[in-house]
Amino acid sequence: MAQRLRELARAETMPQSEQADLADVVDRLRQRFPDAAIKADVCAGHGIAMSGETALIVLTHLTDNAVRHNASHIHIEARINAKDVVLTVANDGDPISPHNRERIFDAFFTTRRDSGGTGMGLAIVRAIMTSHGGNIILLPSSDGVGFVLRFPAASPDSPARTTSDLHHVTTPIHGCHDGDPSHNNSMPAR
Repeated sequence: MAQRLRELARAETMPQSEQADLADVVDRLRQRFPDAAIKADVCAGHGIAMSGETALIVLTHLTDNAVRHNASHIHIEARINAKDVVLTVANDGDPISPHNRERIFDAFFTTRRDSGGTGMGLAIVRAIMTSHGGNIILLPSSDGVGFVLRFPAASPDSPARTTSDLHHVTTPIHGCHDGDPSHNNSMPAR
């Protein structure tokens, strides 16, 4: 619990000058969840205006929630435009009840307190996204759970970098949606 409170406090005061390659972040997410079936349609080389470590915290909370709520598949898809990187993170886990949909981003709200849930994960995610000029919304769904995250795009004149400074992407990513066919790489689904 103390760790989550520290993450929330840092999320609200984080520096906004760091940048990361989203493909690198997804690669690191897969390393963190080796048993999760994570399929990604993300363009390598496109940056977000957030550090790689911070973006990994965001995606880790979403993935951890998905796994805890019986998801067997997680799909991450990025759409890129001049100002934003829009990321859809969806899973086939237990859907969120209509009654709970309005409360999921509230600090300390959890349906899993008896199994260790703190109710801080999605509050941290929202605080991080807001402090970096982005946002997160819950998609309407009666089948699984989906979120849309809007990250400000990295400055085009600065290379996207992670806090680990040039962490090598070991998994090619495919499905580039920016209209540039040179960015398309192939990647088997996991």
